[in-house]
Amino acid sequence: HAASVGESQVQLELARRLISETGVQATFLFTCQTQTAARLILDAISAGGPFETQICLQQMAPVDSGKIVHRFLDHWQPALAIIAEGEIWPNLLLELESRDTPAALINARMTEKSIVGWLRWKKTAQKVFSSFDLLVAADIQTKTGLIELSDQNVICPGNLKSALPAPSVDKDELSRLQHSINGASSVLLAASTHAGEEALVIDAWMKMDPRPFLIIAPRHPERGDEVDTLLSMTKAAVSRRSENDPLTAETEILLADTMGEMGLWYRLCDTVYLGGGHAPGVGGHNPLEALRLGKPVLTGPSIFNFRDLSERLLPLQGFSIVHDVEELVSAYPALPVSAEMSTTLEADSLGPMSRTLEVLGPILKSAGITK
Repeated sequence: HAASVGESQVQLELARRLISETGVQATFLFTCQTQTAARLILDAISAGGPFETQICLQQMAPVDSGKIVHRFLDHWQPALAIIAEGEIWPNLLLELESRDTPAALINARMTEKSIVGWLRWKKTAQKVFSSFDLLVAADIQTKTGLIELSDQNVICPGNLKSALPAPSVDKDELSRLQHSINGASSVLLAASTHAGEEALVIDAWMKMDPRPFLIIAPRHPERGDEVDTLLSMTKAAVSRRSENDPLTAETEILLADTMGEMGLWYRLCDTVYLGGGHAPGVGGHNPLEALRLGKPVLTGPSIFNFRDLSERLLPLQGFSIVHDVEELVSAYPALPVSAEMSTTLEADSLGPMSRTLEVLGPILKSAGITK
């Protein structure tokens, strides 16, 4: 189970590695809570690869109500539940425990505010978190919090998002798009943006001289109409990807309101403005996909979901914080990703997934999933 896109990407990669590296033979049921994530999962399953050898299904997650959870588990009868990051649903967890169904929390990430909130209800928290048979934290803050909340051992191999591969790309389509925007001196990508962040980027873009070709890929493509309305106020020439609008010599902005094409947009751009850091309560998004493709990243200051990662990356050239429109204008185009950054990313990608697979071994065996 995972909440949305980023967490589902982690679960999909974990499943691929379980199949290809540990020889797991099982039916995989992926649940999530957003339509965007559901489409991502279905696309990944249909793409084949390791999933061709297993039965793989996607369902929306059940509401965390006793009767609904009971029916859900009666129907699917899971041998093991692997839950990603921050998805703590008490009724589901306690019902799994009552059925002696092992549960693992992987890549757990908790903000300081979340930990403090749970500590106000220490007995309840201990009952809920101790229902997990395995707790694997993505960072030290979460590890410390989970130890206090569960009174259990917590393993901290690092963030599994560092192990995700770069997004795939249709090479023919990439070549076609590169040809279409060949006249642009530079390309700025606003990736995974939320409400308010598109306006910030547009304001900055209008102050740039010369203006780069601008690609806006909102975090949730269903916001396409909202972003399109905002763009219409600029009087710029806009092509909308979901409407199959052609790119012409006059096109200034591409609204990339589609799913599964981030590999295209990252490879087309020179600099990435990564959303989530200027949107209240979001906490930032994972910069590693862009950085691994050699694209420097600018993002907002509110990136508490990636505190450990950002502290390691900020001293290295290729990842920077911009606080407002003026700083975004001044920082563009961003300095290229340094060799030191690339070396750091390569080292970070090796450990977390391997260690997570290792610690999952005993619980997989106890669930009868591996020999």
